[in-house]
Amino acid sequence: MLLYFKMHFSYNSFTDDISRRTLDNFLKSWDPGKMYFYQSDFDDFTGKYANRLDDLIGRDMNCSVIDEIMNKYTQRFNERSQFVNRVIDEKHDFTIDEYLNVDRKNMAYPKTVEEVNERWRKQIKFQLLNLKMSVDTVEKAREKLKKRYELLVRRHNDLTKDKVYGVFLNAFSAALDPHSSYMPAEDLEDFRIRTRLSLEGIGASLRSEDGFTIVANLVKGGAAEKSGMLKVNDKIIAVGQENGEATDVIDMDLQEVVKKIRGARGTVVKLTVLREESNTSKKVVVPIVREKIQLVEQQASSHVVGVDTREGGKTKHLKVGVITLPSFYIDFEGRQKRLKNYRSSSNDTKEQLKALKDKGVDAVILDLRSNGGGGLDESISTAGLFFGAGPVVQVKASNGETETYYDPDESTWYEGPLVVMINRHSASASEIFAGAIQDYGRGLIVGDSHTFGKGTVQNLNDLAQKLGAVKVTVNQFYRASGASTQLKGVNSDLVLPSIVDELEIGEKYYDYALPYEEIKTAKYSKFNLTKPFVPELKRRSDTRMATDGEFKKVKDEIEKFRKNKEERSRVSLKEKKEDDKKDKKEAKEEELLNESTEFSLKDDVYLQETLRVAADYVQLLRKQKLEGQPALPAMIAAQTTKPAGKGDKSVSDNKNPPKPEKK
Repeated sequence: MLLYFKMHFSYNSFTDDISRRTLDNFLKSWDPGKMYFYQSDFDDFTGKYANRLDDLIGRDMNCSVIDEIMNKYTQRFNERSQFVNRVIDEKHDFTIDEYLNVDRKNMAYPKTVEEVNERWRKQIKFQLLNLKMSVDTVEKAREKLKKRYELLVRRHNDLTKDKVYGVFLNAFSAALDPHSSYMPAEDLEDFRIRTRLSLEGIGASLRSEDGFTIVANLVKGGAAEKSGMLKVNDKIIAVGQENGEATDVIDMDLQEVVKKIRGARGTVVKLTVLREESNTSKKVVVPIVREKIQLVEQQASSHVVGVDTREGGKTKHLKVGVITLPSFYIDFEGRQKRLKNYRSSSNDTKEQLKALKDKGVDAVILDLRSNGGGGLDESISTAGLFFGAGPVVQVKASNGETETYYDPDESTWYEGPLVVMINRHSASASEIFAGAIQDYGRGLIVGDSHTFGKGTVQNLNDLAQKLGAVKVTVNQFYRASGASTQLKGVNSDLVLPSIVDELEIGEKYYDYALPYEEIKTAKYSKFNLTKPFVPELKRRSDTRMATDGEFKKVKDEIEKFRKNKEERSRVSLKEKKEDDKKDKKEAKEEELLNESTEFSLKDDVYLQETLRVAADYVQLLRKQKLEGQPALPAMIAAQTTKPAGKGDKSVSDNKNPPKPEKK
């Protein structure tokens, strides 16, 4: 805990306020749905400990309160488990009008045994109703649900003291802000895999269902796919090393199974799987040689799309390049070892831009939808590809000092029309990139009304071996304009109607999020390539969407969503047989859609409209050129200025980021 307070942006001591938050978080960690603890349990814990955790744990290192809460939870868990088994076997009437309250956040803890039993009765009925839709009969649904709860009991019984204390440490860190956290060793390894986009293993995504570890999909080009022996939906029942005995993994925690399957490249893992073929199950042993797997589906990729537009009374065919960037990733180890061509989002985006320029594209769309961020220095380097050297982001430390981070590379890798797609899930480093493009007036921002609103920097600090790491919020982001991305995010220049904009998605909905503020503007030159065109582009886009059938459906969904706001807090427990086949068909279609990773415009109405916006943008820029204004590359060359000093770049989760020049 001392490490958190030593580094945190806003907090330097364990206060009563943090004590109250920590206790609340810890109770929610075990019982988020208020289905186990009674109101009397909650009152007892808060009365005794709400303002004392800072003294007991922070000062005296007395952790008995954690054990006390866990013992009470275990008691309630066992009581509910016994009740659940009885309720599953009861006869449920699915023809009556009855509702389950799903708004657990605003629900009080139950006061009596009767009240908590009623919550569980409805919960079980709801689960049986959902399972019945997929397995056809109530008997099969009961069997499946019993298996699920038996597995839940095993998971609870397997809890170690280390895991419980890890949950408490996360409850404490979340009391500081939403992004400070504790990472156990297995979570730390997963984080590093995501940032370097590679791992040593077999190249398969796994999921857990009813105690079985199931192959969800195979990584393209990975060891498992190349072997041709492992299939999607295979159930892994045992894992063995090359010359060792196989270990039964049925009912084993998914993370434990993954640890057994991963290993050093060149070694052999033997998977015993159950495979369904011709309505029968057969057991197959699949040996796979582990290798380094590149997670290519998470790398930057590009495509060229043709768009027809009317210009000067004639139809003109434009080529628009679309770059999809799922995250701002970097192979930290490769960079530290000074390897050539180490994997990074900026290097990969640079290569995609080269390819698109070779194909003669008229405009580029950079798709940052659902890009959750990554390395800060990667967002800075990627932004610099579009406007050369200059300040990209300002960062304020806990002592109030502000530092400006520049892209030091004066080279501009793409000088043409640029459109950046965002949504509510575009966060952190994505917002730094989008904010810089918008501040400079270099490109259009199109999508949901605004991005996520995560404007803080976290450092990752390794603990002793096998203990994982702690992630601590150490700085706050500010755009070159001086506005923070915290809470507010980056606003779109052109907003496309989206149901996501109606949901509680974003930093502003998190408990204990840090506040928004502004600082002084950095010195930079604007290109003014967007604001003069936004009104006309918006008019054209709105006109198209007003008559577009797909956007009409979106608007109807939004209107329905707003009208049914109160109904969303509860779900019906009445069976709707006429909808069963339709629901199953839609679920199957969604499953098939999720399995496809190929680039497609067919169902992406937002990309379709953004392509039309890009074509309009090209048209307006060309018209400006004909009227005597400078051509786009000339404007960039004239307005890109070299900063007085070059600032090194930081990584949001790097342990020891380089120090930039102070502003």
